[in-house]
Amino acid sequence: MKPKIEFAANLAVIVLAVVIGIVFIKDRFAPSSSEPIEVKVGDKVARIEGWDFGAHDETLMLVLRKGCHFCEDSAPFYQRLITHQKQSDSHAAIIAVFPDTADAAKEVVQSEGLAVEAISGVPLERLNVNGTPTLLLVDRTGKVLKAWMGMLSPRQELEVIKATGCNGGGCREPA
Repeated sequence: MKPKIEFAANLAVIVLAVVIGIVFIKDRFAPSSSEPIEVKVGDKVARIEGWDFGAHDETLMLVLRKGCHFCEDSAPFYQRLITHQKQSDSHAAIIAVFPDTADAAKEVVQSEGLAVEAISGVPLERLNVNGTPTLLLVDRTGKVLKAWMGMLSPRQELEVIKATGCNGGGCREPA
């Protein structure tokens, strides 16, 4: 009986080693079927239903998602940007873009006090965005001029302020 148990145990170890080896080799040497999604300066964003990039010199897209705590934590900065844009001659229009439903997007915009047009139902993959929040400054043709991903540091907030022409009194520099 003991030789049969040893044989079965050895066979199980060999089969397990072969399976692990195959998985390792496949993972390491097989061509990757999916490139990581990451928007870059110079990329062209997909056309967004309900927004005409050509109608504005530049558009600052706030790519947000309902339930994203980094989006919620960044809302005071977005509020300052939006307020200044409405009160000054900022050259960038600001919109909020969501992968969520229209109701969810409306709820976020209202609860966070973001007085901008909310465009819903835009899959993040269409924008080459892999997470929220992401800010994209695009030109009339939809070409990405600048991109900021994640919750911004004070230095990055200042970059956004300068890039959008938001440098007056209504848009304070971050503390």
